[in-house]
Amino acid sequence: MNIKINRNSQTPIYLQMKCAIQNLILSGELSQGYKMPAERKLAEELSVHRNTVVKAYGELVDAGYLIVSQKRPKGYFVKEIADDGVQFNRFFPLEKMIRYHFNEKEKLFLDLFSRSDDKRYISMGGLVISEDAYPREGLAEIIRDMGHGSKNEAERIKKNICSVLFRENMYIRPKNIQLVSETNQALNHIMTLYLQKGDCVAAEEPVVPDNASIFRNKGINLITVPMEADGMDLSQLEAVIKKFAPKFIYTMPNYHNPTGIVMSLEKRKKLLELAGKFCIPIIEEDSQRDFRYEGIRLPSLYSLDRYRSVIYIDSFTLTFPHGIKTGYLVGPADLIETLGRLVVVDETTTSSVGQYLLNEYIERGYFDKHIHSLARHYARKRDLLCQGLDRIAGQGIHYTKPRGGLLLWCSLEEHINERRLFQEAEQRNLLIMPGFLFYPEGYEGAGHVRLSYSNISDEDIEKGVQILSEALERSAE
Repeated sequence: MNIKINRNSQTPIYLQMKCAIQNLILSGELSQGYKMPAERKLAEELSVHRNTVVKAYGELVDAGYLIVSQKRPKGYFVKEIADDGVQFNRFFPLEKMIRYHFNEKEKLFLDLFSRSDDKRYISMGGLVISEDAYPREGLAEIIRDMGHGSKNEAERIKKNICSVLFRENMYIRPKNIQLVSETNQALNHIMTLYLQKGDCVAAEEPVVPDNASIFRNKGINLITVPMEADGMDLSQLEAVIKKFAPKFIYTMPNYHNPTGIVMSLEKRKKLLELAGKFCIPIIEEDSQRDFRYEGIRLPSLYSLDRYRSVIYIDSFTLTFPHGIKTGYLVGPADLIETLGRLVVVDETTTSSVGQYLLNEYIERGYFDKHIHSLARHYARKRDLLCQGLDRIAGQGIHYTKPRGGLLLWCSLEEHINERRLFQEAEQRNLLIMPGFLFYPEGYEGAGHVRLSYSNISDEDIEKGVQILSEALERSAE
């Protein structure tokens, strides 16, 4: 078979194999009933690990291109492919015509994220809440009472959001809240309303790839600003403002993704002064706010803002993850009014059933107890992972212990090849996020890796650290 592997590509080898075999099937080169080479034989031919072939074949089975026979002759066989739109490309060259494109970094990031729930892997890749951390107390009772409560769940959830934020000295009125499903949707709506192709947005670097893709696909120039130990480098930000005149400043001051950095109080005040001086609004994302394990909770930019220029976005997705996508955006009344119209036009309203469950959970006092339980649960996960990494620190991996959040941002010594580390770990069924994904323009020098402890058992933390140790050994140059 004509399968070419690019070992310098950011696309995992198993995905390259999957796509190559898929194209051979669709082109007719591999016909129905064709017996695929044995896993070990193909691995030897391509000089890859057998597990890589297993993953590629597994993906093709899941996608409906191969079947597995347990009878003689055993193995993988090409399945009959129904004509279900394969030829659509002859009418529309999709890669050229669709409005939303994903570059290689974004594809890899989303692939790793999508496999976070795959039981075949030990996942330190995606940011997905483990089922054993789900809120359960009182839910059966709440579901049983469904239908006897308020009909206007949207207005009710806005009042409850006001109550939740009040405890953090954020004095919000319901008219200043717009409901969305996710923080990414809020970000998307703001870009749609206020930015045009060619406009600039300033954001911290490293930056989450799916956020970067939102800006890029809107035709927005994302100008990144490096991080310091206590948050965004404000001298660099000022230089960016003077040179590019960004329309927004986008920041995650609490448990920044991926670094876990908490912006200091002093820097929060200076950022607000800088934004006020140049009359630039700030988008403040606070999606990991409730995962605080130690230290005092610093006031939000929104609560400190005397210029009334901060747009605050958050979501209950991580704290109340029962498939209930309820997020919100807090801002000036005129912004909220305009956003409300867009939400109606786009038909992106959130589920009233989800709102009901969340409303009852908050009003019956379960939510606060759950947040405390969640913090204890993940503080212990963080500590277990840190203890494991401490044991292998001599192999060239280092971290700064975060005060909260669900992520560890690890730096690698120069002799560790970051891409090879990622590949070696993946071949051993450990998913990690390589650091280069978080730098849109790439970076020089030592690499990084993001490790998530959001969806992993205690046992798998131990196994994952051992696999990481083996991968580090194989990745040293």
